[in-house]
Amino acid sequence: MNKKSRIEQSKAYQDDKYIKAWLVGLSERTRLNYLEGYADWYAFIGMTPTQMIEKRLKDTSSDSMADRMYFEQKFRAYKAHLENRGTLSPAAVKSQLIPVASFFSRNGLPLSLKRGDWESNQIQKVKTAKLKLEKDDIKSMYTHGNTRDRALLLVLAQSGFSEVDVSNFRIEDLKGIYTAPETEHFFLEKAREKTGEVQATCLSYEALHDIRAWLQERGNPSEGYLFVGITVSKGQQLEVRAIGDAMKALAKKAFGAEKAKKFKTKMLRSFYNSALLRANIQPQEMKDLMFGHQRRGARSHYDYDEQTIRENYTKAFEHMTINGLQTRTDIAKLKEEMIKQKAEFADMLVEQKREFMAYIEEKLKHVEELADDPRFKELLEKRHNEWLEKREKQDEEDRVAEYREGPPDVKVDEEKIKKAKATFEKKTGEDVEGIT
Repeated sequence: MNKKSRIEQSKAYQDDKYIKAWLVGLSERTRLNYLEGYADWYAFIGMTPTQMIEKRLKDTSSDSMADRMYFEQKFRAYKAHLENRGTLSPAAVKSQLIPVASFFSRNGLPLSLKRGDWESNQIQKVKTAKLKLEKDDIKSMYTHGNTRDRALLLVLAQSGFSEVDVSNFRIEDLKGIYTAPETEHFFLEKAREKTGEVQATCLSYEALHDIRAWLQERGNPSEGYLFVGITVSKGQQLEVRAIGDAMKALAKKAFGAEKAKKFKTKMLRSFYNSALLRANIQPQEMKDLMFGHQRRGARSHYDYDEQTIRENYTKAFEHMTINGLQTRTDIAKLKEEMIKQKAEFADMLVEQKREFMAYIEEKLKHVEELADDPRFKELLEKRHNEWLEKREKQDEEDRVAEYREGPPDVKVDEEKIKKAKATFEKKTGEDVEGIT
């Protein structure tokens, strides 16, 4: 079943009361993904959502184990059905199973599933990444961006937030974004739009520098979306698709059109994850927290503090930095000098224009005075008469030369003359040569 068919299928059950109860409180993106994924299960099970819940209620009080485990067995059969397609990876199979388990769980009738029920029995092939981003790749993309897109790139690549999360960043939620020290990373925690799991990480001081430059271009607003459109939908929230398009445009400029076809915006989040791995962030709980993954088991009950996040982020940042603090300080100074030189150049142009206009006015004044001088008028009349005499002399010489050359040669068409003579003689009976 393709995506279009799944969307059409989902319309058949969207108004079901148990579907509505299931989706309450979920983000818009999650609701859409769940509805689309649920369509395959709906086609497989052959029951409406209401029928499923009613049967589940009845089965839970049954004395028959087969009845009580009915939907668990169907869940396993559905997993096998997905695997037998041969087109889905183990991760994709798991993604298709999540909406099913969520439907029962959020309606108060969770399935009794074990870890093995989620794990795929397929032989997982080792895949070679089509494109793996390194620091030099990020740096190359950065050089091609405008102020907004440079800030956007660094937030995605150095903080690991997804496009959905970044699209929803609001200025008023970033407390202290204007006053935080320029040499320190900016601590940030946010519930991920996709899963609701908290991601605690930092905006690097490199990203902070570009974010401030971007906000300065907008007049340093105190509220509203952090990233907005600058051409299409100017000033409005930058949507997920627009973020992806902006990053793909940078990739195309940095890597060329052919290599850029392999680029996906989620690779920037993978770049951040690679930095966490290289920095050997421990324990695993800390890495999960900084990446926005669920902390499993007992680890989820322990709290964390800002200083610990900062320290671990600093370790990982060594594998993500593209410019460095000194370079950014130099860039800031260079920008200030350029602004100053631009102002001085503008003042110089104004002064030169003023001097030039004064010079022109002085010369015009001199010309007006000269025009009123009788001697100038006499000289001007003399020069005009000399020109007229010279022109008349030249015209006379041209007429004499034309007379000496004689009239222009006239080419005679002998054939036409001969035909005309014959026609005349035929009609009149007279000899043309005899006519004088």
